[in-house]
Amino acid sequence: MNVGEWTTRLAFRRPDAPCIKYNDLELNQRQFNQRINRLANAFLEKGLQKGQRVAVLLGNSNVFLEVLFALSKIGGIMVPLNFRLAPPELVYILNDAEPEMLLYSPEFLTVIEAMEGQVPSVKTLVCEMEGGNPDDLEYEAWIADYSVEEPAIGYDVDFEDPHFIMYTSGTTGRPKGAVVRQGQTQWNAINGMLTYPREDTITDLCCAPLFHIGALHASATPNIYLGSRLLIQRFFDPAQTLKLIEENQVNTMFGIPVMYLFMSQLPEFQNTDFSSVKYFLVGGSPCPKTIIETFQEKGVAFNQGYGMTETATGVTALGSEDSLRKLGSCGKPLFHTDIRLVDTAGNDVAQGEKGEVLIKSPTVIKEYWRRPEESANTIVAGWLHSGDIGYLDEEGYLYLVDRSKDMYISGGENVYPAEVEDVLMTHTAIADAGVIGIPDEKWVEVGLAVLVKAPEADVTEEDIIEYCKGKMAGYKRPRKVVFIDQLPRTLTGKILKKDLRSLYIKDGKFQVPE
Repeated sequence: MNVGEWTTRLAFRRPDAPCIKYNDLELNQRQFNQRINRLANAFLEKGLQKGQRVAVLLGNSNVFLEVLFALSKIGGIMVPLNFRLAPPELVYILNDAEPEMLLYSPEFLTVIEAMEGQVPSVKTLVCEMEGGNPDDLEYEAWIADYSVEEPAIGYDVDFEDPHFIMYTSGTTGRPKGAVVRQGQTQWNAINGMLTYPREDTITDLCCAPLFHIGALHASATPNIYLGSRLLIQRFFDPAQTLKLIEENQVNTMFGIPVMYLFMSQLPEFQNTDFSSVKYFLVGGSPCPKTIIETFQEKGVAFNQGYGMTETATGVTALGSEDSLRKLGSCGKPLFHTDIRLVDTAGNDVAQGEKGEVLIKSPTVIKEYWRRPEESANTIVAGWLHSGDIGYLDEEGYLYLVDRSKDMYISGGENVYPAEVEDVLMTHTAIADAGVIGIPDEKWVEVGLAVLVKAPEADVTEEDIIEYCKGKMAGYKRPRKVVFIDQLPRTLTGKILKKDLRSLYIKDGKFQVPE
């Protein structure tokens, strides 16, 4: 069996049950599967073979999911691209993954044009709808005449086959592709069903970007597996989200804390009818108490969780009944997940003591794409070394207190300082650079660039912020810049990020020392 068979079986068992609603398009289980089959047959006619990659630079839509499930059936591998990345960042990822095809939304045509001629592996470009380059295929016209019958492939596709490659920034400054196999998608759906109460009659609102593991594996795929109705919002807009919840009687939704914050700050929030909501899921970073309480006043409960791309997606979950009692905790391990907390020697630490979080689960990836050394260092004897530091309380609830790899989270997006530092060091006026996350009321954390000027250089904070535009995604760009004479480093040359944090963060706030 493979994940592509989910939609085949649902179309057979419950053909007329609602499946997808996207703008004015509504698809039942049979219609969704037929569209997937058309695309799968179109892929095969293009010569796509098992193991080959198809990249997508898409907003949320039924098309994103059709690509995923069509590839699932024929053994192709999807490469979701973060549309917030700058063209040079996308070029690196594409040349690492070497996809045969690239599907894009017309909103990103300028990005596609900026990458022209830089990704030799891509033989075919497909635009999701009208508005793309006239020389590229248009999705609906391309698949229209292909068969709705199940694709005939003549080979096996099973849970051991790669499902998609999702890129996550690395501590070396270059993104690496987490290879999520079809079996990890299957087990994630099972974990989700056992953790969060769902019925096949619910409506789930998918409004976080599907290129992220959170939206894809906490919202979309578990609900498709269950056979429930998925309401898709193309790009998150807090006012529209509130309207969709009320008009469509939404029962569940996944988001990051800042999304819920933006919703709660709108005047229409107070008059929105949330009576249909069973619960909201929140992840990406700890959810502040004020947000939890604000939604509780509207009768909405939060289920929180901790996860990462490499665990596809969940590791622990904190039920709504514990959201305030265990404030700050990310909960207990999911049903089919084990965790250990170990010291630097790999020994288990005692309850209450801090240690690195190690994770074992059938959802854990087995490798990074073409990175055997990093794979071997990260996944050891089946245990994923997360790089996160935490402790367990007397009831077994996990609390995260630090990130040993210096990563910080801005608006739900992981930011690795090494990647930002690499860009900063290309500026001729910069001799040395260190980046840390500092507290921010809106985004939880934003970047602070601590820089050493080159001799006789004349550069300002505004110059640096402007320089970063177009070279990296907006959420990665430093929001503040300070200049010092010398960065604190270890004897082996590593920047002492703890020293920088203690220097510029006082009482939970950014502060420049006198």
